[in-house]
Amino acid sequence: MDEKLRLQDLDLLFKEEVAREPGCQHLLRCFSCGACTAACPVSEIEPGFSPSLIIRQILYGLRRPLLSSPALWYCARCARCSFQCPQDVRFLDIIQGLRQIAIREGLISAARAALLEKGEGLIQELRARLINRILADPSGNTDPQEILSLLIKEMDKI
Repeated sequence: MDEKLRLQDLDLLFKEEVAREPGCQHLLRCFSCGACTAACPVSEIEPGFSPSLIIRQILYGLRRPLLSSPALWYCARCARCSFQCPQDVRFLDIIQGLRQIAIREGLISAARAALLEKGEGLIQELRARLINRILADPSGNTDPQEILSLLIKEMDKI
């Protein structure tokens, strides 16, 4: 379904508001080169997540659809996007700023945002444990899926 944009639905000051969030002052430097999305590991596995698309949505004033989108929470905060940006836009800071605006506007509760944050921490911990287990196996014949299953069971006991 193709939705048409209606001028009255756009917030033309949204980009200035986002640019005032901590770390987001370079937002307007973006010239849509796509380096952020090309470097993003999440965009490779989640088609609904694209740092360059999110920045375009900010610039176009698509406030409500963007702030209510689950895409804001897909970012793994690896900062590859920020390291690749030739304009020092710092997408990682922008996603944090957007999340804070969404919380302030009640589009997601602070409690739910905290749960998402906790979940991301668990994923990062699981990743670190997986890497350590694979590296610790002298045979090198470990199956990552089996290890993940074991690690999840171990984490359940914590």
